[in-house]
Amino acid sequence: MSGLLLFLLIFVATAGFAQNTATTVVADADTHEPIAHASLYTKEGGRFHSVISNERGVARVSFQFQRLTVSHLNYERLVVRRLSDTLFLKPRYRSTGEVVVTNKEPEWIRRCLKETVKRKTRNYFTHDGYEQVDYHTQSMGRDNIYRFHLTGLLRTKCPGRKRYELQVDSVNAHIVASDSTRLTDTQNLRRMLYEDFMEDLTRDFISDHRFYHYADYEGASRDQVKLSFKAKRNTDDRGWLILDTVRCVVLSAYRATGTKTNRQERISSAMYMMARIFGYRIDTFTRDYRVTYAQRSDGTLYPAEVRYKMYYAGRDGDSTKAEAEFSEQTGGGFPNMEATMTLTPLNPQPSSLNTKHSTLNTQHSTLNNTWHQLPPSWYVAFNTDSDRQLEVKLSNLPATFSIYEE
Repeated sequence: MSGLLLFLLIFVATAGFAQNTATTVVADADTHEPIAHASLYTKEGGRFHSVISNERGVARVSFQFQRLTVSHLNYERLVVRRLSDTLFLKPRYRSTGEVVVTNKEPEWIRRCLKETVKRKTRNYFTHDGYEQVDYHTQSMGRDNIYRFHLTGLLRTKCPGRKRYELQVDSVNAHIVASDSTRLTDTQNLRRMLYEDFMEDLTRDFISDHRFYHYADYEGASRDQVKLSFKAKRNTDDRGWLILDTVRCVVLSAYRATGTKTNRQERISSAMYMMARIFGYRIDTFTRDYRVTYAQRSDGTLYPAEVRYKMYYAGRDGDSTKAEAEFSEQTGGGFPNMEATMTLTPLNPQPSSLNTKHSTLNTQHSTLNNTWHQLPPSWYVAFNTDSDRQLEVKLSNLPATFSIYEE
């Protein structure tokens, strides 16, 4: 009798869970391909709930909702009141033309790309100046959401190596979060600046990838072509670029990379090996990077618009108290992140980065004239005390705050 009762209790509990859990697939409305790492979220009864679709686009919703928002950086946002078997998202970008796949890659592609690499320092990385920056970032976990929007000034220093400094004031920066988190997140801004596609485009990159051209692509001029690429060895590395074949410059590009490629390119092998000794593991690490370049008055190019998405899931088997405190101070812990950035050159440009300019004072009178150094981005690192102090400082920039109410 007791065995039968136990079976009935288990059956009732399982049946109740099944009734409260619904499964759906998030898919592209055009191609019907599944969309990985889409966010499904709601706020009901004062609490935030979310779930993220897996690599097959499958999401299991185990919370009640009246309105459920479905979002992904590369797709239009969708709001539903009930779940269906499949939720279709409309892509923000339309594919153009058909890719021509041949057994032999046309020689002109590789020759033009090598010339692009040869000229890229002069074309992209020789400019000192000021840009107006508009930065949005959104991070999401199971029980919380975080958004940060800032507008300010970016000071670029390129000769020798790229360096950036940011000027922002609380009037120009705002945090929206589902709890009392008031930290400012510039990590994705730094990733978009320092991990630029033109940084990735090297002679080794050309050697490691195959390229195909879109036969029907129509650019602004006949000199522009669209090329698709994929890695020869890693199946999780693919994308496209639009190339001006006369000037040998990249005008826009998209690259999607998975865990294997990102471990190799973004994290020092020695650093990751050391982290593994202390119990750290990276389960998933995906990146989507889309950039459009524009031309300054001096002819150099800059990343005018960038869209960035990262999903990062790691495990720390033996986190120390200091590491846990550092993570808390810098807002760590969100796996699913999306960000956008637009840059607009300030005209006229100041004659020197070390002198004040009347344009800065009149157009940006609300800024506090305090410049914050933006160090290169990192994923796994052993930070020095000065590094930690800088990261904590960047996590506490002046900003206004409000509770998420969507």
